Amino acid sequence: MKTYSVRVLREAGQDPLTGHFTEEQEETLIIEAESEDQAARQSYRKSTIQFRGQERRTFIDGAEYFDPRY
Repeated sequence: MKTYSVRVLREAGQDPLTGHFTEEQEETLIIEAESEDQAARQSYRKSTIQFRGQERRTFIDGAEYFDPRY
């Protein structure tokens, strides 16, 4: 397994239900995984940031990650 540095970023934006504005927030996780795809999937479970309609961006080892399934 390889160790990945995964940075999760929540863009600033409004909650679509309440209209409450949420500031940008980020956190960095150290994840051991078989691949970048697996590290990105694990970051969804391990991240403590709450998303309510804001855009989520994921960076793995400094490069932005884009899910190949989409």
